[in-house]
Amino acid sequence: VVNWNGKTVLTDCLESLLRQDYPGLEIIVSDNGSADGSNECVRERFPSVKLVENGRNLGFGPAVNRALAVASGDYFIFLNNDLYLEPDSIRQLTALLESDPSIGAAVPKILYYEKRDTINSFGVLVNYTGVACPNLIDCPDSDRLSPREFPCGGIFMFDRSVYEATAGFDEDLFLYHEDHDLSWRIRLLGRKIVATPKAVIYHHYHFHKGTGKFYSSEKNRIYLLLKNLGGKTLVLSAPAMALVELAQWAHSAMNGWFWLKMKSYGEIVSLLPAILKKRRRLQRQRRVPDREIVRLYEGALTVGGVKHPLLDNVLSPLLNAYWNLIKRWI
Repeated sequence: VVNWNGKTVLTDCLESLLRQDYPGLEIIVSDNGSADGSNECVRERFPSVKLVENGRNLGFGPAVNRALAVASGDYFIFLNNDLYLEPDSIRQLTALLESDPSIGAAVPKILYYEKRDTINSFGVLVNYTGVACPNLIDCPDSDRLSPREFPCGGIFMFDRSVYEATAGFDEDLFLYHEDHDLSWRIRLLGRKIVATPKAVIYHHYHFHKGTGKFYSSEKNRIYLLLKNLGGKTLVLSAPAMALVELAQWAHSAMNGWFWLKMKSYGEIVSLLPAILKKRRRLQRQRRVPDREIVRLYEGALTVGGVKHPLLDNVLSPLLNAYWNLIKRWI
């Protein structure tokens, strides 16, 4: 469980983990320098929980890596501190992984904590330009959902062998898209990301439309495309990516973060040597071609928290038409 000044929700999360019906569960809190008494609370109220104190805010992915470095289990699940699990969640996710060796990650159904009949996510949809959006967000929950494969998991469980093969989270991604990146690398190993409605988690979710969120998300989206896509796919997708960049320029200018968008390019340039080094290693290690990766990608574009007629009626149809044109060549 990654925590940063989240004492008020962390206690509920830990209590739900302690109530799991799966035997031998090891619980680890990786704290990113909290100043709200979180660490003292864990030590006093949850003595069986292992506490990793990072001393400062490392970001989500690096904090998970620090926790998994001291974990002893065969299966790992990473959680935000604002999640609350049904008592059988861990058992259901483990059962899914054990049912099929081709599954590399098991994904729960996530409902809103405050609106438990409404879906927060059931897997994650990914557009071929790298934009990710929770599947079925704000849709009514349904007992007709069935296990389904996705390109990205969001929150998911995976086994130790997958963690070791992928080397965990990319520590150059401070926040946002770190789950997308790890999902992508799991799929490059030839393993599937599968969501199950049997494992249910509740999320204290509040959408924040701050400029920092868009800045980090956009920077990391481009980082992933440059690092993970095969060369041919990158070239074929470039016109669509350029179109999305133009749209993001307009969006950022209208919402007061245009210069942050420009700054993100500078950061990408500074990270380029590291990106290219990781890219070479990743492309050597991949076990499946991009054709297998992109088969689950969306042509139409959905952006979480953004509704605009130009997006729905112009940009998304154009991207979808171009995707239908190029995907046969990947």
